Amino acid sequence: MTRYLFLVSLLISSAAHAQAPRPAQAPAPRPTVEELAFARLPADIRQRLAGAGLTPAQAMQTVAQTGQHAIATGNPHPSAEQFRSTLGAVLGAPYSTYTSASAGATSFPPLSPLVAPPPPPYLR
Repeated sequence: MTRYLFLVSLLISSAAHAQAPRPAQAPAPRPTVEELAFARLPADIRQRLAGAGLTPAQAMQTVAQTGQHAIATGNPHPSAEQFRSTLGAVLGAPYSTYTSASAGATSFPPLSPLVAPPPPPYLR
């Protein structure tokens, strides 16, 4: 009789243990704003930024700097190809087709904030 009582108690305890609530697994962390914005970028730009070893936050900062470079070179609304070439220059990629848009190297006399411009013709 005690054997049966022991077996019944084991069965009841195992059934009770199976019904006990288990701690729920922690939910997956929500993606950050930068991760969501990075996911919305075109695939080739994401690939280029990920290949540079940047985190999503650093990648979005680089994208913002690329937009600032485009504005600085006089193109506030660059086309997709212009944006990609400027991004290549910002990342320092050797395969970039980016060329300097500064007038300092190609103008005569050279434009530089360190050199005073020539005087007007009537003062010579």
